[in-house]
Amino acid sequence: MLERAHQYLKDKLDYPLETKDTDYKSAVKFDEQTDFAAKLVKHILGFANSGGGYIIVGFREKANKIPEPDPAITEEIVPSYEVTRLCQHVEKYLLGQDRIKIEIPKIASSQRVTYPIISIGRFPEYPFVCTKGYVSKSSGEPILESGQIYIRTEGARTLTVKAPSEWRQLIRECIKASQEIEAKRPTGVSEEEGAKAEEIPREAEKPVSVEKSLGVLDKVEEAEKQFAAWIKNENDNAINEMKSAGFTEGFFKYVIKVPHEPNQIDSRTLLEIARKSECHNTGWPIGVVMTNPEYKPIPLADGIRAIMIGKRSIISDIDSFDYWALNNRGHFFFVRSYEEDATPAQELAKKDKFLWFDIAIWSISEMFCYTSNLCTELNLKQSDNVELTLYYEGLKGRVLSASRHGMLPSIRTTPSVENIYENRLELEVGDIMSKLKDHVYQTTLGLFALFDFTKFDRVTVDSIVDDFLNSRL
Repeated sequence: MLERAHQYLKDKLDYPLETKDTDYKSAVKFDEQTDFAAKLVKHILGFANSGGGYIIVGFREKANKIPEPDPAITEEIVPSYEVTRLCQHVEKYLLGQDRIKIEIPKIASSQRVTYPIISIGRFPEYPFVCTKGYVSKSSGEPILESGQIYIRTEGARTLTVKAPSEWRQLIRECIKASQEIEAKRPTGVSEEEGAKAEEIPREAEKPVSVEKSLGVLDKVEEAEKQFAAWIKNENDNAINEMKSAGFTEGFFKYVIKVPHEPNQIDSRTLLEIARKSECHNTGWPIGVVMTNPEYKPIPLADGIRAIMIGKRSIISDIDSFDYWALNNRGHFFFVRSYEEDATPAQELAKKDKFLWFDIAIWSISEMFCYTSNLCTELNLKQSDNVELTLYYEGLKGRVLSASRHGMLPSIRTTPSVENIYENRLELEVGDIMSKLKDHVYQTTLGLFALFDFTKFDRVTVDSIVDDFLNSRL
């Protein structure tokens, strides 16, 4: 049995891949006073609340996100990971709770390099709750927060339990633990003994913060229903307004879903948030706040909304349709008609309709920047996660082209046979701008592939993102 377990861990060294039950960390010496040690605690709590798992120290992440051996692993680093020392550090953040079962075998890979592997067991009965906070010494952002429950998701991420899907995962783990406890109870107990056992109060053993956290599940699910209803209402309203105004060729849509916020934001504050979230890299920003009566945002019971139909300016010949709404919980909804459908160039192209790839890259870059600005104005933490949905409709029959004549003179694609493209992303707030070019490139891959399998090289995409970032209007 021990030999099989040893081989199982050795395979994780020889064929590294981050999964729900396995994480890889750089070759860093264990020191209780560092941010790295606090992050280890967070991951250990996440694994313990998600069925257990392994943290392998001594691997770095390649550009393709696949772990590879970190050449910095040394004989000094490996012995710094000692069970008693690590357990004592973890227990500082688990006041009044059971101990997490931790083992640290030192396993050698096929290349004869030894790595410390932190093996974490599942919680015995109740989920572990962090009881002490820790703030990063470098960024000032919280790494650990008192009262929070962490889990490890199927996407190989350690998150604070907030969304209904995360609560459901945690509840499933609680049910498994309860079933195992019941299975281990001795059989053949008399009714009198069983009755006495039932009288023993066990609720006092349960951390109060867990009780409170589980109690908010209904509220979180209700918030999800309200979000879905709000999105449907805004989408239906936007489509009706757009068709009534004569824009029937297609549109693109962005939806930003922020973490559940129990307190509603008043309309005056929402208006100020909308103003400050605008990106001033273009003359017609996403979510632009106008002041003239016809286009200015209006207050609603569940947020604010703006509808703009017509010429973008007195010097512009572009007819456009813009619709955006900012929810009183901080969610954002945006729809815009295709600029390509209202230009002289399009009128000359009787056979084909366009999708300008450079404008798409530009607007997607702006969408990420707007999301980052909105998160800042909503006072979200860098570790918070937001959900971003991109939706393009009316693609069927369009060909890929460029708005700037001669940019790529050889490009000529066959028309798209797909009418809709949708991409849903989950982003950590702190990664939105730091990984902007990565996000834009990955997001556009699927969109452009609908046009004759087109794939632009990274240099081309990055240069257009730079054009957007360097523009200021």
